[in-house]
Amino acid sequence: MTTVQSLYSALGRQGLPKRKLSHLLPEWWTDEIEATPSGAQQAKIYLAKALSLRMRAFSETPPRVEFDLPSEKRFKLSAKTSEAQVDLAVALARSASKIAIAAHSSEFTPPPPDASAIRAHLLSAGSNWVGLSELVDYCWSCGIPVIHLATPLLGKKMDGIAMAINGRPSIVLSNNRSSGFLLFHLAHELGHIALGHVGANGAIVDDEIKKVDDELKDADEIAADRFAVELLTGNAHGNLKLQQLVRAPVLAQLAVAYGKEHKIDPTHVVLNCAHNNKKLFPLCVAAANLIPGSTTDQQLITARVFKALDGGLAEDSEHLLRNLIA
Repeated sequence: MTTVQSLYSALGRQGLPKRKLSHLLPEWWTDEIEATPSGAQQAKIYLAKALSLRMRAFSETPPRVEFDLPSEKRFKLSAKTSEAQVDLAVALARSASKIAIAAHSSEFTPPPPDASAIRAHLLSAGSNWVGLSELVDYCWSCGIPVIHLATPLLGKKMDGIAMAINGRPSIVLSNNRSSGFLLFHLAHELGHIALGHVGANGAIVDDEIKKVDDELKDADEIAADRFAVELLTGNAHGNLKLQQLVRAPVLAQLAVAYGKEHKIDPTHVVLNCAHNNKKLFPLCVAAANLIPGSTTDQQLITARVFKALDGGLAEDSEHLLRNLIA
């Protein structure tokens, strides 16, 4: 008979000790429930859902841990990262996406492959620029959940995942940098979806989304980058450069003025400059952090999740989702 302890032992061998798993369990969970045969069965089902595990392997004696990963996954990894290192992150992203997709009432409306059309649509609504708030809202309006994964279980993080479950796409980000970084990451992953790069049950996992020479990227990554830049700046080749060296507070003020004039989010203005001159990266990041904002990128995305899913989540699902993303 499968016991809860054998489940914990199997997960512990995969680097998931009980102390890390305990916060995922529902609030009604107790040691007394855990000790009963029905409690063990409940734990198995719940943990399999939380961690996207294959139930058949997890039900064996002794249990085996096999992640239920997308069937058509493509990893865009740096040389220092292996597929095995991001398997758990992909599994957790898939679990969070399943919950969000099941609870979201909107139908999926495919975004157009023309980034300029999306940009024009957002600007016509009165936005000063295509910022994170506008882009997150746009994705949800298309039926594409946008999630920021932030659980202690997460080991190797990746900048973004564009995935689909039975034809319903989602975007999962996990970078902890704020002040504009997630804006480009989101635009890049939306590009993968809009351009048809993601299969009906596929996933594209981007370990690091950063500007590198095109010859080092494949065609889909180049296309997603250009889509993102065009969406945010109005020009697929919109590479911005700092004309003179100034201090971070002055650069932040200049970025806001430039952004208003050219309808580009000021944080993207400075980070675009940073990616075009690596020596200026610390200066530009410091300037981005000085640009006024009422919340962090991560807080904005997470708040929007529960606004979009308000009333659609069962209690256990909401508890699990909150612990995967908050």
